[in-house]
Amino acid sequence: MEASLADALPLAAHILLALCVVIGVLGSALPAVPGASIIWLGVVAHGLMTGWEPLGLWIQLATMVLALLALVSQFVITALGAKRTGATTWGVIGALLGLMVGFAIPVPILGPLAGAFGGALLAEHLATGKEGKEALRAGAGAVIGTLVGAVAEFTIALVMTAVIALAFL
Repeated sequence: MEASLADALPLAAHILLALCVVIGVLGSALPAVPGASIIWLGVVAHGLMTGWEPLGLWIQLATMVLALLALVSQFVITALGAKRTGATTWGVIGALLGLMVGFAIPVPILGPLAGAFGGALLAEHLATGKEGKEALRAGAGAVIGTLVGAVAEFTIALVMTAVIALAFL
């Protein structure tokens, strides 16, 4: 009985990893889903289940760095999108806070987009008194930045997938 359990563990690890990669890649295209982090968690779980073979230390570190890069890029690109369209520092802070609040809204894509837009718009209006087109422009920039951030995370998730695939070759 023990031998069959030991034989089944690597297969279960491979299946779990494959599910995490598929969910992570698909989820990374949505602003509300931390797809790259899901992939990295799958890599860590696979390593724990298989004794770190074939996904050893370098693969663990590479996927961890890529997952962190994806997470940070989402926020940085959202901030840059708001700033590029004329948001003040307050508008950028509002966009980032709104993005975080938007992650809690259980509507994929719309939650983070609405949060970033509303945060930038509200912060611009309350902190600087901007109204109308100026405040709307800051909100629109935050939305564009959030969408571009999702594209960046999707790209990073694909790179992570390639790193994992190459480790198995």
